[in-house]
Amino acid sequence: MALAFWWVQFFGLTSGCSPPAGCPSPCSSTSVRFYQVGSVWSIPPSPTYYANWSSSNFFRTGDFLSFNFKTGENDVIQVSRHEYESCTSCNPFNVMNFGPANFQLTEEGVFYFISNFSNYCALGLKVSVKVHGCSSIDGSQSAPSPSPSPRPAPPSSSPSRPSPPRKPPVPNPAPSTSPNYGYPPEVGAPASTDHDKSMATLMERGRWFGVGFFEIIFRLAFEICLVGFVILG
Repeated sequence: MALAFWWVQFFGLTSGCSPPAGCPSPCSSTSVRFYQVGSVWSIPPSPTYYANWSSSNFFRTGDFLSFNFKTGENDVIQVSRHEYESCTSCNPFNVMNFGPANFQLTEEGVFYFISNFSNYCALGLKVSVKVHGCSSIDGSQSAPSPSPSPRPAPPSSSPSRPSPPRKPPVPNPAPSTSPNYGYPPEVGAPASTDHDKSMATLMERGRWFGVGFFEIIFRLAFEICLVGFVILG
């Protein structure tokens, strides 16, 4: 048993259990990949070195991380997110003191690793990796281009507005006829001309003048006779 433990520690396989013993089953062996964390597990040249390395890779369950360091000069500690951010290892999940160390990613989620050697973690020697399921698609691979969407049909030309109905022509007002002096117009009589209208007016005026004149003479003669009878009387 001690020999088996030493063998696991030497090769860095400290995930704690194998898939048949209860760990989530990794992807098929043909799809398993090994990722070397940086060229060497050491103090990075920039604070974002390991973050950039992690974001440039796509990890699936069953893949391996390889930490390249010399035994006694460095180590790898799997910790929680809180301890990852504070660079502490009070409650480590896994401790890898023998290099180079390999770690299998057996489940989906985010794994956090730091160096507990000296103040290396404070100097940027830590890394977090996000592990996807076997069915996840590598975002770095070019996705098939979507089929072009059909072109929208050109808008149908709007129907021309119907022309407004034409208004019937307004007839010119008929010329006003001269007053008929109380006589109703004769049905079917031809339209009178201006000459006929003038003659009718003169005849009407003469008729009125003749009647008035003879009435005055008659009344005057009657009054003379009446005066004569009174004088002779």
